[in-house]
Amino acid sequence: MLKKVILPLLIIALVAAGAVYYYVFVYSVQNHRNINDEDAITVIADSLAQHFINDEAIANAKYLNKVLAVKGIVIDTASNQQGKATVTIGNASSMANVFVTLSDRPLAAIKLNDTIRVKGICSGFLSDVVINDATIVE
Repeated sequence: MLKKVILPLLIIALVAAGAVYYYVFVYSVQNHRNINDEDAITVIADSLAQHFINDEAIANAKYLNKVLAVKGIVIDTASNQQGKATVTIGNASSMANVFVTLSDRPLAAIKLNDTIRVKGICSGFLSDVVINDATIVE
C-alpha cells in the first residue's frame, strides 16, 4: 500500500523539479527582453505619473509591459535589496513620480537635480510609476 502512494508522489516531484529547472535556467534565459532592440514610447516623467493618477486603467493599457523612454529630473537615488541602483525621477512636490531600477549604472554616476533619460520596461503603478531593467540613454 505504501509503495502505491510513494512512487506516484516521487514521479510528480521529479516532473515538478524538472519543470522548475527548465523554466529558471533555460526558458527565462532564452526569452529575456532586450530593451535596446525595442522601440520605446517617449514620455516626460511628470506626464507619465499624471496619466496613472488620472486614470490607472487607461494608463495600464497604454504603458504596462511596454518599453518607455522617460525623461525627468533626479530627485532621489538609492540601492535596492539586490544592490542595483534605483533612481526616482520627476517633481519633488508631486504626489507620484517615476521609480526606476537600473540594470547597468552605479549610483556614483548619477547626481541629484540632473536631468536624465532612461529606457526601461513599465511594471505598473504603486505609489510611483515603476520602471525596471532600465538603462540611461545618453
